[in-house]
Amino acid sequence: MKSEALRNVRTMRQVKASLDVVRGQKPRTTNCLSKTGKEIEYLESLTDRCLEQTLEKERRRFVAQETGINKSRQRLLMSREKLAMTLNRNRALTELRHQLQQSRWEDNDPVDLKTGTSGHESTHQIELRY
Repeated sequence: MKSEALRNVRTMRQVKASLDVVRGQKPRTTNCLSKTGKEIEYLESLTDRCLEQTLEKERRRFVAQETGINKSRQRLLMSREKLAMTLNRNRALTELRHQLQQSRWEDNDPVDLKTGTSGHESTHQIELRY
């Protein structure tokens, strides 16, 4: 039986993106088949006069996009920190309240067995007759 260990899992470097697959494929058209190698090199070397401007614009757009992504990540981290502080404060308050209640229950005045009353003055007594 074949092992199901993680050594068979591919990493991101081993997996080709769909864009890489498409780049590697060149459809064989009639026009492509009729061109010579020299003509293909010449046609591929032709560029637009404003190519550098277009590339620089794309670089600036990409940098702006990266800046926006980083800013968004920082905002997300800050909101997570704020939420964590609120949760920790609530957790600490809950634990303190539980401790105070536990100490109240442990240290409360014992009920006087003779009279049936506790040490609290504000409690009302009920008399039952049968």
